[in-house]
Amino acid sequence: MKRKAILVVDDDEDMCAALDIVLSPHYRMTFAVDGVDGYLRANDLPGPDLIIADVAMPNLDGLAMVQRIRDNHALGNLPVLFLTGQVSQAVVAERLGPSAGAFAYLRKPTDSGLLQKKVLSLLCT
Repeated sequence: MKRKAILVVDDDEDMCAALDIVLSPHYRMTFAVDGVDGYLRANDLPGPDLIIADVAMPNLDGLAMVQRIRDNHALGNLPVLFLTGQVSQAVVAERLGPSAGAFAYLRKPTDSGLLQKKVLSLLCT
C-alpha cells in the first residue's frame, strides 16, 4: 500500500527534524522553509495528503499560505495541521474564516503521541 504524503512547512530546522523522526517511519515526508515554498510544493505532483504548517514564518505566513491553497480548487479540501506557539486556535479559525476546511491545531512543543493521533485523524477524514 502506498504511504500517505505529508508536506511540512516550517522555518525551524529543529522542528522539521523532530517531525521527520516521528512521522517518516509511517509517511512520505517533504519539507518547505516558508509559506511561498510550501505553496509551490503543495502544487507539486503527486501532491501531499496533509500539510503540517507553522503559522509564523517569513515571506508568507502559514495562514496566508493555506488561504492560497484553499483558493486552488484542486487543493481546496487538503487537510492542514497547524503547529504554533504564538497564535491561538481562535485566531487561526478567525483568519481562515469560511475557507478553513479541515484543519487541526497543536501548540508547540507538542507530544509525539498526540501529534501522531492528530495526523491519523486528519488523514482519515
